[in-house]
Amino acid sequence: MARRIIKSLTVAAALSLGCIVTLAPVADARAEVPAVKKIAMVDMQRVLNETTAGKRARKELESSSKAKQGKLDKKRKKLEADAAKLEGMSGQALMEAQEKLQRESMELQSMLFALEQELGEQHNKLLEKMYRNAQAIVAAMAKADGVDLVLVRDQMTVIYAQDAFDITGAVIKKYNAKHK
Repeated sequence: MARRIIKSLTVAAALSLGCIVTLAPVADARAEVPAVKKIAMVDMQRVLNETTAGKRARKELESSSKAKQGKLDKKRKKLEADAAKLEGMSGQALMEAQEKLQRESMELQSMLFALEQELGEQHNKLLEKMYRNAQAIVAAMAKADGVDLVLVRDQMTVIYAQDAFDITGAVIKKYNAKHK
């Protein structure tokens, strides 16, 4: 009986010691969070809208869109005129004209889809280029000013911050100077 008690205590002591030894490395594995001393924010939407390059890009997209929209409108008007001509037709001529109109209508839809896709790709390329340029400017400014953390300021990510943290105006000035 005494042996059983000693054996149980030995097993319990060994298990307890094992738990302590197992937990010890976990306690030491905690990562230290570096202290953030200086924070800044940039409103990227303002950078895109207010820089000279952003305004120019928007104008280019709008003019490209208008030119392509003009082609689509011309084709649409032709289809409408052809559809109006169907009223005076009958028989085989009517069927052939309807089939032709159907094909041209599908072509118009295909052109519209291609236009939307092309404009979307142009827009995305311009955004990517402007973001890369802005990020490089922000990174250089942050390093020069000793900023530890730069946040993108928008309603979804930053609920409140003092205006003193906002470096958007300076980013826009540097962007305009570097990317004319």
